[in-house]
Amino acid sequence: MNPLGELEELGRRIGADVERFVREGTQELGQHLREHPQPLFALLRTLKPVLVIHDIAIVTRYADVLAVLGDDDAFGVAPYGTKMRALAGDFILGLDDSLQYEREVSILRLAAPRSDIPALADFVTQTSEQLIAERAERDGQLDVVDLAKQVSARLFARWFGTPEADVQSLIAWTMPMFDDIFFNVTDDTQIHAAAERAAGQLRPYLEGLVAERGRSGDRGEDVLGRLLALQADPATELSDAQIATNLIGMVVGFIPTVATALPLALDALLDRPEALAGAQRAAGQDDDEAVRAHMWEAMRLAPFAAGVLRRTRTDALVAEDTHHATMIPAGTLTLAATQSAMLDGDAIDDPDDFRVGRPARSYLHFGAGLHHCFGRFANAMQIPLIAKALLRRPQLARAPGDAGRLLREGPYPKSLIVALDR
Repeated sequence: MNPLGELEELGRRIGADVERFVREGTQELGQHLREHPQPLFALLRTLKPVLVIHDIAIVTRYADVLAVLGDDDAFGVAPYGTKMRALAGDFILGLDDSLQYEREVSILRLAAPRSDIPALADFVTQTSEQLIAERAERDGQLDVVDLAKQVSARLFARWFGTPEADVQSLIAWTMPMFDDIFFNVTDDTQIHAAAERAAGQLRPYLEGLVAERGRSGDRGEDVLGRLLALQADPATELSDAQIATNLIGMVVGFIPTVATALPLALDALLDRPEALAGAQRAAGQDDDEAVRAHMWEAMRLAPFAAGVLRRTRTDALVAEDTHHATMIPAGTLTLAATQSAMLDGDAIDDPDDFRVGRPARSYLHFGAGLHHCFGRFANAMQIPLIAKALLRRPQLARAPGDAGRLLREGPYPKSLIVALDR
């Protein structure tokens, strides 16, 4: 056997050993992915880039992850669709490529257009600065997790047309629903029951709001008002129930995403004094693009999710024409590990380094392909602007002791307390 053949054979043997090792520890795999994903992903990228165990697959290299997310015929969104349908109805997140998907996403693009985003930026900045100033004056510190929830919930209320007085309820309802839809891979019955209880309150609340606004004739320049205006066109066939479903789907993805992503990213900055100083300079110079670049790089190194789930609708060959080509059988739950992809040295230069100014393709925080996160433009505005308001505080630092460490509750950041100048 020639040297190249020997090397390939050695790679196959090592890959088989890794597969056997992980198969024997399948029950611990999910917990390990949550607590220590990067070392495991690094191992898989090198030795078993496409790992298939029973009815689960993990895809870890950049090119292969993009291929999975771009193949809607082979990789469907059933892992999200089943739970979304049970909790909210037929929202776009849970719909595969179809005429129904095109119809629903077209309605949402008309009701919540990207062109709304710039006009909402001042609201996010003012709300963030007000809350930070209040906490600084009162306590000299604040919880970044709570700040993210409060600002995002108030932005949703302003943009979508729900009463601002109800933002605490929106936060309480959306977190368990997000947990069940996006993180409950093992179908934990307690997590699902909590999500059902939350949905049992959120849906009647929103259905009542839709009916009330419909009766009043108040359309207004918010998302709910636009949905009601679209409903007046018989061609849309848009019922009150479907309007409520769209609002549920949007708010469930809206608040928890920011409440997870922002604290993790800021925690990553606080661990890197040079990067933190650069972000603070950008904030002080009112350079929103530079702040966003720092936050996106922090989110690459500390992402809010390990990846995106799909379920194979057919047998699917991944990494064709490579030495790690792998057939994933139909019905396999597949993790397209975007976190791993963003650390793939074959696609990302010096992936372990904190480096602003990377090309946009380096960032897969919000997925890719047909189901590229609908709220990504709103997130690209609000996450950096909330962070900017914090970074402009000259004495920003972790609070003393354990309070200044990022604490988790399941997959979520529970608290991250930072000290502020009064």
